[in-house]
Amino acid sequence: MRALYWFREDLRLQDNPALQACCETADEVVFAFVVPEGKKWSRSQERSGLHRRQFMWESLFALNASLEAHGNTLFVLEGDPVECISDWARESECDHIFSQTCHSHDEKETANRIAELMPHTCIEGNTLIHPSDLTFDLSDLPDVFSRFRNRVEKGGLKVREVQEGPKIPSLPSSIPRAKAFLVPSRKQAVSDKFLQFQGGESAGWKRLNHYFDSTRGLSTYKQTRNGLLGWDYSSKFSPWLAWGCLSSRSIYHAIRRYEEKFSANESTYWLIFELLWRDYFRFVSIQNGRNMWRSFGLKPDAPRISNHDEDRFQSWCAGLTKNDFVNANMHELRLTGFMSNRGRQNAASYAVHDLGLDWRICAAWFEYHLIDFDPCSNTGNWLYVAGLGNDPRPQRRFDVEWQANQYDPEGDFTRFWMEQGQDFPLESGGE
Repeated sequence: MRALYWFREDLRLQDNPALQACCETADEVVFAFVVPEGKKWSRSQERSGLHRRQFMWESLFALNASLEAHGNTLFVLEGDPVECISDWARESECDHIFSQTCHSHDEKETANRIAELMPHTCIEGNTLIHPSDLTFDLSDLPDVFSRFRNRVEKGGLKVREVQEGPKIPSLPSSIPRAKAFLVPSRKQAVSDKFLQFQGGESAGWKRLNHYFDSTRGLSTYKQTRNGLLGWDYSSKFSPWLAWGCLSSRSIYHAIRRYEEKFSANESTYWLIFELLWRDYFRFVSIQNGRNMWRSFGLKPDAPRISNHDEDRFQSWCAGLTKNDFVNANMHELRLTGFMSNRGRQNAASYAVHDLGLDWRICAAWFEYHLIDFDPCSNTGNWLYVAGLGNDPRPQRRFDVEWQANQYDPEGDFTRFWMEQGQDFPLESGGE
């Protein structure tokens, strides 16, 4: 049996159940990844900006190197995923397609369309808690996160063990390497003094080991996680999680090993707490499908958006609003592809509640820039801040001035990024 393994949000070999099943089932395996055409990939005109593309290519480059070490290779295709995967499976004479399960509506629809053309097995590997290990059906998912957390933690959190990387078969000799991985020209960020995230599985583990062992930052995570400047105020694992270079289960078990070595405290638990939030947004996406993207989100009684103003939106994107704390965060996003959790909440709240912008258009701007974008968490967080998601409060409006005084009391963050925004305005620093 010859199978095609389609890498999606799982650019790793370790702890990859779908990849494990494929390599155990098939005698021969061909590996592929699809870079979709920008305008067909998202609701926004383009899905992936400079920094996000660079992290993706670095992750693919690292994945290909791992496969090459086993005598195989990665075929990188571009275009519509349904056409690319089904055509390449036929051309490479594969009998079956394997891939990891994705949770957003569009990605699930793509997998279903491929399954209509040839055998396609999707296997879960993107959540901390396997859906089948939940003590309740997803149709009965609590509509508030705290209730979800209480239910999954009652009686002890069940997280499956990490799987070692599978034995990778060599590339079949009959498969031409003409379509194999080609390294694109690698663009550099506009300044080397900004945070530089390196894509790939090894880079993800390097970051984890640095944060856990070199700095022991996990022990103070809860106290420092609302920081704004620098590397080590938070874990910064999100880009590697979003592209699947690290699995949430691997991080969870690394936390447990850390606790055995250095002791457990509220901070070590709080990173698990964040992984549970990530799971919750995925389960919400499974439950609600395309309804996640309605203007009123998950609350049909919410008022309809009617006053989105393009000029205000462009000012928000360019960091030219009346609030410099928001502007500074928007400059950081545009120039690095990253923004702190505290910054995201404030920038989103200001966009929706102060500027009256359509949350969906703003979410698409985040989608374009964020190197750690994933459709479930990005949409779930925007709905949450807009008061249209899984939150008992009618809205999550932030007092942005108070937030700036609380989290940037000396103005260091705001001052730094306002200066960078002037040095690299939208016309030259954006895409």
